[in-house]
Amino acid sequence: MNGKRVERIAYGDGRLAVRVPERARTIAAKPPMPAAPDIREAVRDAIENPIAHEPLRKLAGPKAKVAIAFDDASGSYFQTRRDDFRKVAIELIVEELTALGVELRDITLLCAQGLHRKLSRTELETFLGRKIALGFGYNNLYCHDAEDPDQLVHLGYTHRGFDVEVNRALIDSDLFIYLNTMWAPFNGGWKSTAVGLGTFRSIRHHHRPWPSAKGHSVDDPKSSAFKKLVWEQGRLIEDALAEKGRRVFTIETVYDNAHPRKDLVAVFAGHPTEVHPHTLAAIEEQLVVDVEGQSDILIAGIPGAECYSKFSVMNPILVANSAMANAVMQFQNAPVVREGGIAILAHPFEAAFDERRFAPYVEFYNQLLPQDTDPYRLWENYVESFAHRPEYIHAYRYGYAYHGSHPFFMWNSAGIPRRYLSRIFFAGVRDFEAVRRCGFEPFATVEEAIAAAQSDLGHDASITLLDRPPHFIPRVNP
Repeated sequence: MNGKRVERIAYGDGRLAVRVPERARTIAAKPPMPAAPDIREAVRDAIENPIAHEPLRKLAGPKAKVAIAFDDASGSYFQTRRDDFRKVAIELIVEELTALGVELRDITLLCAQGLHRKLSRTELETFLGRKIALGFGYNNLYCHDAEDPDQLVHLGYTHRGFDVEVNRALIDSDLFIYLNTMWAPFNGGWKSTAVGLGTFRSIRHHHRPWPSAKGHSVDDPKSSAFKKLVWEQGRLIEDALAEKGRRVFTIETVYDNAHPRKDLVAVFAGHPTEVHPHTLAAIEEQLVVDVEGQSDILIAGIPGAECYSKFSVMNPILVANSAMANAVMQFQNAPVVREGGIAILAHPFEAAFDERRFAPYVEFYNQLLPQDTDPYRLWENYVESFAHRPEYIHAYRYGYAYHGSHPFFMWNSAGIPRRYLSRIFFAGVRDFEAVRRCGFEPFATVEEAIAAAQSDLGHDASITLLDRPPHFIPRVNP
């Protein structure tokens, strides 16, 4: 009854051996799905047989202006076993377009990073390859600039008054193609264009904290409040294109959950509204794990690698977001931990910052968090100042830095867990003050955190451990 067992859980860039009660439940991922035999042929088949769309060969000809937008580094933060899908797809699509008479100079490659930091050309090379990076000049391969008025067009307002402002290449091109790399239900669909090619003016409507909203898990498509808001903006984009007799041609991919190198398992092409359900079905088959009942205590290790820190380092705000959004609140139906329960997150949690790329984060951490940790109050009082600060806009546009508003987006993920849980512990911590500044409780070891949680909730409190990576999404039957 009182026995212990050893589990090795994620802990920053490594693994941590922890002793947990023998009765603790462990939830693990499914095996990786079979990889597509040939990525190039899978893409070719998709563009020749799209869903709810004309095939690529009927969409362009001589003098056509074509824009090919693609996910940035955070859209595909993981390593791949074979050539990156975006590289393979661009090479194939450019071949097809030039064969149709499209001039190379009339093809634009656009990195859709939204308010994430822009990528340098050497960073783009890591997934596009040097041939593409050098074959397209500065005017034909670049990152979306959400602060350049010449790049932007305001399409109007949704029925609830939400702005829709996007890169004008989406509207002005004779053919607009989007290449999406899916690793969670949160991504893809209209998010690719409404967010990846959006601005603070439009992104603020769904990236803000919602104290009373339902559908808290962005990876639960049937109830996600976030997805509903983004789709509302997507309908306006769809209508604006329909007036020109055009539709977005999207290619959505699904990768397996292997670790550390993933492989492509599915490719779907066509119109976003009709394509996305096929993508979600494949993601569900790979990632969703059925779980019976909630637990009083949740234990989860937090890996060091995640989408926002690619080519950089994890800082406390990114650690908090990874723990809250990708452990506590990543679920379908209901959270793994019950309301009033306790979450124990394992991570070294140090106050390390990349001050060039994450300058707004540094100010957020040093100046705002000591005053207040409530995401709603921080947003209402400070986000406009950070979003429009000249030095942050300049760094975003020219210094490969995150937009001034971005730390608020990350911190917003802490709002619901703070209300939902009775306590939030970080364990294995090296910098106790950094944890306290973020409003959490630090522990030197996971074992000490478990003892504290049991002291609160009882020694017979139920415990669930998430064994990740490999990645999965719990679908909880409460």
